[in-house]
Amino acid sequence: MNIADLLALPGTPVQQVFWLATLVVSAIGLAFGDRSVRAGVGLVLANFVLTGFVDHWVWLTVRAAVALLDGALFGLLVLLAWRSRRWWAHAAAAFALLGFFAHFIALVDQSIWWRAYVGLRWIFSAAVVVALLAGVAETPFARAYERWAGRNPAP
Repeated sequence: MNIADLLALPGTPVQQVFWLATLVVSAIGLAFGDRSVRAGVGLVLANFVLTGFVDHWVWLTVRAAVALLDGALFGLLVLLAWRSRRWWAHAAAAFALLGFFAHFIALVDQSIWWRAYVGLRWIFSAAVVVALLAGVAETPFARAYERWAGRNPAP
């Protein structure tokens, strides 16, 4: 096995860039994010890894197992958004919901071009990853606000 074999595992060059960007953002989130960011990173990574195992299962025109995983990701991100008071978690849950809806759009209208269906899922997956990156960028500000709010209680 050489480097070309390893690079061919995730698929096309676009997929490789997407996977690499996701892994870089995940590493940044694990290193510099707070607990909610690390939980979000764990959810996204679990979704990406599990999706790789079931991505080839197609029912009618959709990837039903991937739809279930995306629905679970949405539900878990909603729970994360409720538990943390951070805006990026709400954005990540909203983008995950839109990605989940993409499966139903392809199911209802079977004339949709296959690449449009997959591309739409990728766009919303990338938006979830960008929301995680925004959560990392917001972490120092959230920590400073929590310190300030602890010193200055509401009247």
